[in-house]
Amino acid sequence: MQFGYHFTPGIYSDLPGTAKENQAFIHRLTSLLGTEHRSALSMWAIPDSADFSRVRTPNLPGTFLQAAGTAEAMTIEWRRLDDDGEERLYSLGHGGPRNGEPAVRIEFNGGQNHTLVYPDEVFDATEAGDIFFAYFQTERVPDKYVLRLFDLDAPFEDQRGSAS
Repeated sequence: MQFGYHFTPGIYSDLPGTAKENQAFIHRLTSLLGTEHRSALSMWAIPDSADFSRVRTPNLPGTFLQAAGTAEAMTIEWRRLDDDGEERLYSLGHGGPRNGEPAVRIEFNGGQNHTLVYPDEVFDATEAGDIFFAYFQTERVPDKYVLRLFDLDAPFEDQRGSAS
């Protein structure tokens, strides 16, 4: 299985190294969030039969792991195929009190966009690197994390804040 990654706004590449090389590289990727041209990171599995050079936004696989924010404070989301055959997007969290609506603001795209998460859904680059490496190894996130369904049917502004 091949893996690709993408930094918003448009840096695509694959992960061609050994597991040990890719572990260090993935941790480096998460540490770069929030720097110039690196506001969101996505990673996805590509079947070995696929031509990586043809992988671009319109034809990315439907399942992926992504993070947005900065190395100090980011959100992580996992789009996966559920047992019922539907793909759904989840926010990862550590588990903890979730009173009311999410109120922690995670900015990305140079502050032009944001999302709101609960305090237990904020990660730093080190932990995010561990999660992304686990995904690279298994195409799953570790079971210790709590998943919250990200309602894709809600208006964009309700989930990501104003994009204007």
